[in-house]
Amino acid sequence: MRRLYRTKFLALSQIAVLLSLLSAPTSVKPGTVLQSHYISLEQKACRPPVGSVLTRYVSQGLSVVDCPVVIATKPVPIGLLVVSSDERSWIELIMGDTAWSSEDEVVYEKQNQLGYFPNVGAAPAEILTDSTGTAMGLIFRVTAQNPDRQSLNPGKANASRLFILGFRKSGVCFLGITQDNTEARRLMESSTSCLRLLKSHSLY
Repeated sequence: MRRLYRTKFLALSQIAVLLSLLSAPTSVKPGTVLQSHYISLEQKACRPPVGSVLTRYVSQGLSVVDCPVVIATKPVPIGLLVVSSDERSWIELIMGDTAWSSEDEVVYEKQNQLGYFPNVGAAPAEILTDSTGTAMGLIFRVTAQNPDRQSLNPGKANASRLFILGFRKSGVCFLGITQDNTEARRLMESSTSCLRLLKSHSLY
């Protein structure tokens, strides 16, 4: 009975998240003033998640930390995990019981590759909201080692780009990569089409 109740609860939770995403904007409306809210990704600011969430990632041979999102977002609260595999890392956004993963975009998508060992940088991630607190998207920096560029510190990251995600009715979308924050915000504010929907999975 308990297992059946939990199954029904999770199904209802996933439906609730889906409905909330369907109520999210399709893109940023022209003239919308976006507000920035920063999330520290430094090691001292993040902690391993607890319970079954940690177990799920560890069972897959992954490391994971939870970096607190200190603002209340609409239509649902957002959580942010930094997930690591070997010498690579990416961000997963948590909405309800669903995790939206940027792994493919950061690690595998050829057009986004900056070099060896792509990793989420230490620079803060940026959630952008409209004046009502509705989350419109996320910007975060990825670093890598580009073997074609000279470096004063061999073996250290010498290339970086900002990855831009947008929140759409269909889910969390990859919008593109840029070199600087000004261009990233322009991309966010220009009603850019979704290039690809991030892959998603249930946390439980």
